Parts: sequence; structure tokens; C-alpha cells
Amino acid sequence: MERINQPFKKRLVKTRDKSLKQKGQAAVTDALFFLIIVMALVSFLFFFSSQYGRTVGEYSDSKYASDYASSALKTVLYSSFARDNVSVEDSDEVDFLIAAIKEDYADDTSIEYFKNDLTDSVKNVMQPVRNSFDYLLFIRISDGSTFTFPYFFVSRKEFVSEKEGTFVSDVTSQEKNYYCAVTKQLDVDNFIVFIGARGQAVSSITFPLIDGESHNGVAQLVLWYPKNFSEEEAVFQKLNCELIPEISEN
Repeated sequence: MERINQPFKKRLVKTRDKSLKQKGQAAVTDALFFLIIVMALVSFLFFFSSQYGRTVGEYSDSKYASDYASSALKTVLYSSFARDNVSVEDSDEVDFLIAAIKEDYADDTSIEYFKNDLTDSVKNVMQPVRNSFDYLLFIRISDGSTFTFPYFFVSRKEFVSEKEGTFVSDVTSQEKNYYCAVTKQLDVDNFIVFIGARGQAVSSITFPLIDGESHNGVAQLVLWYPKNFSEEEAVFQKLNCELIPEISEN
């Protein structure tokens, strides 16, 4: 009887051993999956905690730049302007600068006469943050079929440094100002992406003409952290900018 049950006992032992191996493999697999999940959660929490302060800081900086751009654009467009070519304090007739710009545009669709007044206004408004941001201000006007840019001003800093082996010393910056003859909105959009704008503000403006018609326009102010790039940079070259030595500052 024992001889007859011997093969059955061997099969039972093999089945039991196989079952134990499968259970052991399942336990190891479960442990590995659990370990992977724990590691993923730990990595996520570490990444989140390390990026939290940085994200909040970037949002705060962006919000500040956007708020400043919005306030600055309003101040520029509605700054006081003396009609009789004297100081605002001594003038008998004071108006908004934007009114003078509209009148200048009405007769010949250009604002060349008041271009420097507009530039002086924006430079004064940006003075408190001139060391923190570079900026551009443009006016874009549509006649219904095409866009024109009668005013496009860029103020940026160019950095110069001396290298001593692997060390950089004596970093200085020079403020450079430009008037640009832009022809395409796409070139403007590409430049804004390139410099990584931190704050923008846009204001709609209607420009009446002497014949009774009008053109729709916008004024846009863009701020960004100083970005060191060459004047030969392709995206900058497409703006067709010319340096204005007489109002550039060191």
C-alpha cells in the first residue's frame, strides 16, 4: 500500500514546493511594486517641496511686472503735456500726451513730431525699475487691411565682462535705446518669446483722421529681465532697430 502511495506523496511534495515558490515570487513582486510606489511618492513630494518656493517667487515677480507695466502704460499715455511748448507748471494749456499723439497722427499717419516726447515720458516712468527690467513700447495701428508701427521703442542693457581663466570679473552694463522700423507682428511676437517677457500691458486706442475716418490701434508695453544678447541676434535684427546715441545712458 505504501509503494502504491509513494508517487502520490512525491507529487504532493512537488506541488507544495511549487506553490511555496509562487507565493514567494508573488510576495517579492508585491514588495517591489510597493517600493516603486513609495519611491515615486517620495520623489514627487521632494520635487513639489523644492519647487514650491520657486514657483511662488516666479508668480510674485510676474504679477509685480504685469501690475507695473499696466500702471506705467496708463501713466505714459495720460501724462501731462504742455500745449505751448513750456513746462507743464508754467503752461496755460495742459493736455494728455495721447491727445497730442492722436493729433500728430491725424494729418499724415505718423507721430514723428511727438516721438521724442513719448520716449522721454516712458523713460521717466520706467526709471524706478530701469535696473531690474529691460522694456519696449510700441504703437500698432490697423487701417483695416494692414498693420503699421508708427512708434517702436526698445531699451535694453548690454553687458561687458572680463574673464580671468574660469572666473568672470568687472561685469558692467550699458543701457542702449533704439527706434525700430518693424513691419511684421510675427517678428515682434518672436522677439517677445525670445526675451521671455515677465510683464505686459496693452491699451486700445482710436486714432481719428482729418477726413472723418479713424484707425484702430493698440499701445503695448513689455517688460523682461535683462537678457544679454548681441545686436546681431537674428530675432533682434528682424526688428530693424537703430541705436539712439543721444538718449542712451551708461
